[in-house]
Amino acid sequence: MVRNWIAGAALAVLAAAFGGSATAQKLDKLVVQTGSPVPATAYLDIYVAQHAGLFKQEGLEVDFRYSQGAPQAVQIVASNGADVGTVAYEPYLLGHKSGMRGKFIFEEFHYTIFFMAVPEDSPIKSVADLKGKRIGVTNMGSGSLIIARSMLRGAGIDPAPSMFLPVGVGDTAVQALRSGDIQALSLYDGAYAALERAGVKLRYIHHPEIGFIGNAGFLVSEKTYKEKEEQLVRFLRAAIKARIFIKANPEAALKLYWAANPAAKQGGTEAEAIEKGLVEVKFMSPSLLDKPVDQIGRFDMDQVATYLKVMKEEGILTTDIGPRDLATNALLDKVGKIDPEPIRELARTWK
Repeated sequence: MVRNWIAGAALAVLAAAFGGSATAQKLDKLVVQTGSPVPATAYLDIYVAQHAGLFKQEGLEVDFRYSQGAPQAVQIVASNGADVGTVAYEPYLLGHKSGMRGKFIFEEFHYTIFFMAVPEDSPIKSVADLKGKRIGVTNMGSGSLIIARSMLRGAGIDPAPSMFLPVGVGDTAVQALRSGDIQALSLYDGAYAALERAGVKLRYIHHPEIGFIGNAGFLVSEKTYKEKEEQLVRFLRAAIKARIFIKANPEAALKLYWAANPAAKQGGTEAEAIEKGLVEVKFMSPSLLDKPVDQIGRFDMDQVATYLKVMKEEGILTTDIGPRDLATNALLDKVGKIDPEPIRELARTWK
């Protein structure tokens, strides 16, 4: 009972800090479309904002939907079938040449979410060692294929279609690796995080030029940007608060992730499940970076320009688009000052 009282008190403090009770105001609805078919820790900040009540504190009700891949998610967002897409840049860049228009309003990661992996004991040490090998990708429309091709070309290897095999994620990807059908994987961070949780030992190879430049974020259509600016600012505020919550209490964030994805809770005991789960939650997590609150989610336009340069070299970007055409910090500029202490207190006392 004491614990419940503490959590309730923390919520009351949070409500006071953020402008009143969520139940006293009408909730505006937003739809978030993900770029994957299954729940993943890549969307941890959204899960935490949803299940810890941070969206409600901002007067929002958020509907979270999955898709068969980022290309589908981008199309849904661009056609106003969803308000916000949490997706990689590549499908949008491919659609831009056919008239697709929108804007990324929040940078989710500090690295390119697509990269390669080989078994920990593999003799493959670099991209150059992949000559004559086969690489497993999520599917043949995935952005992981684009990054893999770029990495291979950079190492002087012709990325012929025969080099790639669609293997999905999870058990099917691991089985293809163990059977020798493939010698390497090119997946996305959330898929690797789940494999880490399952105890699969991998060694990672990142793109030498853009491996640690973010290539994913929150995408909105031009229509949504114009018509729902105020709601989007509140959405971003909740996402920033979620990052603060996760850093303050990763274990609480893990349990909120389990609320969205019960299948991710694995282990013979609660302690074992938590140990395994924290491996997944902490895998390259942008929420655990030591970053000032007012810098969370902001784009470095020089880095975005470097990314676009590589995509142009790859033939993915065929139109004239600059970093400020792709992304903007304008809505983050309107978020205002966020006091992190009430959120940290909420996280520390969360049960």
